[in-house]
Amino acid sequence: MPVVRYRDVSEMPAPPPIEGEDLAARIRAVWRRAVELAQLSPRPGVTRFRSLEEAQEAREQETAQRMRRIRRERARAAGPGTSRG
Repeated sequence: MPVVRYRDVSEMPAPPPIEGEDLAARIRAVWRRAVELAQLSPRPGVTRFRSLEEAQEAREQETAQRMRRIRRERARAAGPGTSRG
């Protein structure tokens, strides 16, 4: 496949349009992924920290918890007998 170089973005051809069910399926997939990745802690309100280090530690712990939850959900969805590693 040949490589085509453009001097400017305006010279590039437009991407092919996505319509119908394919577009809807792509949008649903993006939304699902965004919801999965962006679930925030259910703690309401504002949390005050004594130092920047304490705030960073809390953020890292929350990120680790979210990663463990996502891994558990994916392992459960994959079903028994499947392992990664």
